[in-house]
Amino acid sequence: MHRTARESQKGQAIVIVGAMLIALTILGTMVFDVGLAMSDRRNLQAFADASALAGSRSFGPAGPSRANYVAMQYLAPVLGFALPVGACTSSASCPQGTYSVAGISIQLVDSYRVNGILNYPSVLDVLLQHQQPSIFARMVGFSLINTAASARATKPGPEFNGSIYAVAAISGDANINGGGAAFQTVTGPVYAYGSFGANNGPHTTGVPSQQTNYDGSLCPGPIANKLDNGGGSNSLNFHTTDGTTLPEGYGQPPPVNYDNASPQVAPPAPRYYTAATAKDGSGNWKPGIYDGFAPSGGTMNGGVYKIINSSSLALGSITNTTHTPSGTSNGANAVAIVLDSSDTGALDLSQAVLNGLDDLYALGYAGARDPAGTHNFVIWGAGYTSGVTIGPQAGTDMSGIIYLPKSPYVSDGNSSPQFTGSVVMASMTVTGGGNGAQVFRWVCGLTAVAGQPWAGGLLR
Repeated sequence: MHRTARESQKGQAIVIVGAMLIALTILGTMVFDVGLAMSDRRNLQAFADASALAGSRSFGPAGPSRANYVAMQYLAPVLGFALPVGACTSSASCPQGTYSVAGISIQLVDSYRVNGILNYPSVLDVLLQHQQPSIFARMVGFSLINTAASARATKPGPEFNGSIYAVAAISGDANINGGGAAFQTVTGPVYAYGSFGANNGPHTTGVPSQQTNYDGSLCPGPIANKLDNGGGSNSLNFHTTDGTTLPEGYGQPPPVNYDNASPQVAPPAPRYYTAATAKDGSGNWKPGIYDGFAPSGGTMNGGVYKIINSSSLALGSITNTTHTPSGTSNGANAVAIVLDSSDTGALDLSQAVLNGLDDLYALGYAGARDPAGTHNFVIWGAGYTSGVTIGPQAGTDMSGIIYLPKSPYVSDGNSSPQFTGSVVMASMTVTGGGNGAQVFRWVCGLTAVAGQPWAGGLLR
């Protein structure tokens, strides 16, 4: 017998309806599990946002552990786990990394904020990944549902890092010799990887037992001075100017601070190849990038000067266009000079009178900060390996942080340079026998400042 056309069409309809039912069933199971995944994703995003925000506000000079621990504290109750977890045991010990709890992977990453970050991170990334069994999708081969969410947050406000030493020689001696009628004085804390002081006993380097401000007053507290040695006991001669004891610490690690704190040339960054183009209509040097030469003599407008590809770095008799007394804020007229490994000549500061201090406000100050963008540096050069020279009869007067950790400092004994702030060099050699008087004056509460006011919060 032959099937009629109607019977054939009925059979085809049954097949089509059956296929549609199967497709709708699969689609329904997938929609249910996709909805479950979307709900889980929304929850994870809320948890990641709150965790990153809370943790990022806890960054500080002590390092990122506290920030990471606070982030984990926020996640613990909502994800159903208790601390400690793995290597995250306390606010003092909670490194970045991946932690697995209750089927959830938590990844914490600490990083530096772009343009003006000091020696501790201030950006926290939190990545949450959750793997859970599916409800219906397993019927079609999908037994697990994977969801993830991430958040990035940064702390509010500028970054700060307090200066640690008035004088630091991080890989050699801080050999500051007197002689003749000379006297040498350091009024703040000292670090010497080798030894600190002079090899001439009657003309040793003087340090007060209490930290003294640039104007001679005691730092509020008062705060005890100290000498830290990195490589062993001190073999040179020093004395306290008030006859009391100066505490010494041995085996201290070198204070390689500020490597990530380079002042930035304000955008758009002008680049100069000749002195003629680098001066304004009044003949003052303009901030920017100096390619193949450096400012020499005259006056410098406030801002950041980056020098590259220069084999001659003699600043000559140079000063700020407007210069305030050493140790005081020069505001928008402050200058900072940034050097790098492309500069090959010794830096001659013999007649430079420059002030880089532009933000001496206390940490709680809420107004405009860092107006010249110098971050309180007057010279910065983490990669600059050539030397710094101070010639005879020098009239050097530099205010701010000088950070040249790979460069040796050599000064003639007949020179009388004055530094106010913090001087961090690879080593220091001050020749004795002359009539010079080297003075390194401390600034109470000096900090490196990075970045303009920043609201902080979520970046993504």
